[in-house]
Amino acid sequence: MNAKLLGLALTLAGLALAGCEAKSSLDGSKVEMMTVEGRKFEVRLASTGTPDDYRLMVVRATLVINPDVEAERARAQNVARQVMDRTCKGRRYQVTEDNLVDNVNYHTRFRCLT
Repeated sequence: MNAKLLGLALTLAGLALAGCEAKSSLDGSKVEMMTVEGRKFEVRLASTGTPDDYRLMVVRATLVINPDVEAERARAQNVARQVMDRTCKGRRYQVTEDNLVDNVNYHTRFRCLT
């Protein structure tokens, strides 16, 4: 019985470690935690150095096993829209880059329009 428990514990530890990866970062940004649709996200926003031009990264703050790629993209884009609306203060914006990395992490670049 103890051998089975030990084997189970080792298997679970191995699965947990297999899901761990170094988190991405965005130079010149601070992390903001957001909860959308009951899920937690880490959001990083940084200027590109060009006025009204920004880089945005939305990272799931929880482990996702076998993610539904389209659902993850939709959730991340929902979070990103909220940040872009707030950043551009009601002005329209244009998304110039749109990437989903590792099936759950959303990287985008956008420009606030006048």
